[in-house]
Amino acid sequence: MTYFYYLIIFTLGSSIVSFLTVVAHDFPKIDLKRRSSCDNCHTILRWYELIPILGFIFIEGKCSKCNTKVPLIYPVTELIGGMFFLTIIIQNRNLYMIVPVALMLIFLSFMDHYYGYVYSLLYLISLPTYLYAYFHNYQLHLIIGFLVYSVLIALNRLYNNIGLGDVELIALLAILFGLEDILKIILIACLTCIFSFVTNKKRSFRFIPYLTISTGIIYLISY
Repeated sequence: MTYFYYLIIFTLGSSIVSFLTVVAHDFPKIDLKRRSSCDNCHTILRWYELIPILGFIFIEGKCSKCNTKVPLIYPVTELIGGMFFLTIIIQNRNLYMIVPVALMLIFLSFMDHYYGYVYSLLYLISLPTYLYAYFHNYQLHLIIGFLVYSVLIALNRLYNNIGLGDVELIALLAILFGLEDILKIILIACLTCIFSFVTNKKRSFRFIPYLTISTGIIYLISY
């Protein structure tokens, strides 16, 4: 029963990531009645093609109708999402503290990946985490968050190469994690950016996905 329970948690986590992928792709024009289809030929996907990770394997990574390759980012992020939720359950982490922030980061990551911008209103997804922390006497680093925001805004005015969404999100995470951990998060995010540049030779980056990955790493290691 324990392994079956873990399988359910993993499936739930990967399904949540899969769902957030679709919502982020359609946002803000979300049609809950829309059925998933191939981005190229618009063929409606069959039920087994919608199963996280396994669906990608069943169709051998390409549309069964037009043979267009399905981006590898979908099964990879589903796998990461499933493993993350499974890990926090196995380690008995406080779900109220991390799940709302995790959902926000995942959603913003896909939106940043697709469009290169995010809506500030979506930061409210993480509000339950901050309310829980406040009412349960967890330390919130409000001054650190303000200072981090001020420094990044000043750097942005000097160099104009930092997205405002990145600044706001980093400051928001600094309130929750504090100065030491937010610096670690930024460092890991930058290192993964460098790795991406070396392997893909990209000249521009959507930074929020890297922030999401580094935040998950720091949380699982340090908390």
